[in-house]
Amino acid sequence: TSVVVSWMPPDPPNGIITEYLVQYRRTDTSSYISLPRNTATELTRTITGLTLNTEYQIRVRAFTVVGAGPFVTLTYRTVGPPENVMATVLSPRRIRVTWEPPMTIVTITGYTVVYNAVELTDSGMVPMITNTSTDINGLEEFVTYQITVNAEFGGTSGPSNVAITIRTWSDVPSGPPNTIALVGTDPAMLSVTYNRPVLRLRNGALTGYVIRYTRVDTGELQVMNVSGNDITPPAISGLVAYTNYSVEVAAVNINGTGLFSDPVSGLSGQDVPNAPRLLGTVSINSSSVT
Repeated sequence: TSVVVSWMPPDPPNGIITEYLVQYRRTDTSSYISLPRNTATELTRTITGLTLNTEYQIRVRAFTVVGAGPFVTLTYRTVGPPENVMATVLSPRRIRVTWEPPMTIVTITGYTVVYNAVELTDSGMVPMITNTSTDINGLEEFVTYQITVNAEFGGTSGPSNVAITIRTWSDVPSGPPNTIALVGTDPAMLSVTYNRPVLRLRNGALTGYVIRYTRVDTGELQVMNVSGNDITPPAISGLVAYTNYSVEVAAVNINGTGLFSDPVSGLSGQDVPNAPRLLGTVSINSSSVT
């Protein structure tokens, strides 16, 4: 395991600081290990290869052209990550995370849980808690999350576990298809096109669409089901030619039908005209009829 040590320059410096020396040792040994010198502007040092659950002394000193100043020393005990971290999906927007404390003799003051969505920019952190389980709420449906847990002790954060990955359950689509367009082309037919709902509102793999169309002048409502994920379904047929229809579209997944889009109106295709309506005859003279 490793630890990052940081410090501030001496105050007062008593000259121009030229470099820093970082040393460390296990408290059950007497010899310090020296690391390569830090420059005057390098105020951190990462110490690697430490043994878990072991106490170390770490010390830092500054140098000027005159020589070395006194050491400042701290004691640090390495702590491993929480063990047996597990996640369970409870609902499309809720995950339960459980873990066991790391093996250590230091007093753990709490734990921090961090989650990040793989497909989206949804991320967050559960405020420090003292028990070994927590529920993460308000997540996105049907999204893969990576979750880590680390222990807090003595004002220091221990290492995190290797991230575990879990996907929330799917749910009914929470948004409708968009960019609905209608074109009356063939006689008594209406072509409908649309775009899929935005990814974060699909809440699962789409399995089809429902097209709801209403004849505006009579209010007659009919429904057409479209299987698959095709956004250019067959045209609506069997309509009254050159008549205004209102169309709404909803996406479908294994959980059910989502929200319908706002209605869009359009005229069905034109057809050959019916015969003129004969109103009657009027006699003008003996040789003509209107």
